[in-house]
Amino acid sequence: MALSFKKDLEKYKEIDEDEILNNLSEQELKQLETALEEMDPENALLPASMRQKDHTVKAATGPYSREKLLSFLEKEALEYKDRDDVVSFSGERKGKAFVPKQRPIESRQEEVTTLDPELEEALSSATDTELCDLAAILGVHTLVTSTQSYDGTSSKDGGYNNVVKGEKMTPVFDEPPNPTNVDDTLQRIKSNDAMLTEVNLNNIKVRTDTCSHTHRNTH
Repeated sequence: MALSFKKDLEKYKEIDEDEILNNLSEQELKQLETALEEMDPENALLPASMRQKDHTVKAATGPYSREKLLSFLEKEALEYKDRDDVVSFSGERKGKAFVPKQRPIESRQEEVTTLDPELEEALSSATDTELCDLAAILGVHTLVTSTQSYDGTSSKDGGYNNVVKGEKMTPVFDEPPNPTNVDDTLQRIKSNDAMLTEVNLNNIKVRTDTCSHTHRNTH
């Protein structure tokens, strides 16, 4: 039996594959290509095109109409019935409901600092300048501003004038608009005016013509 099958295969050795492929039509070549494709339907990591053959190449059954397609899909969606639940929800609650523990609110009491009678009397009778000096010695710089620190180091007695002192703020106003006439300045630049040696274009809209003619001016 094996010898007869081997003899049957001998006749296919002399077949010219190129000649057979050249005689196939385009449709037959596509069918052959589909048959020779290696598919792996069990591998879920591969895309769908490599797990099954393409079945989307079909002849159109009619003219394409987008409106009719949308109406058909909408009709199908409205007529489609939802699947009934196998087990209905009874609303029964199981287990214990979670109840958060009530923690006691901790009340913080302010600490009362008690000083020696002599120290308390000295602080109560100290002047503002003496308090500033004490704050600078202890490193409490929030009570001393930079201006007061400079005044204290530059003064003869080496003390501070006051603990809190309002500083006068100098207002800063916006610069006035530039009164330069751009058109007149441009004409003077074009005419190569010898009296025009400097152009101030701050706070005004710079025109392209002014910049293009400036590099040709000799003054």
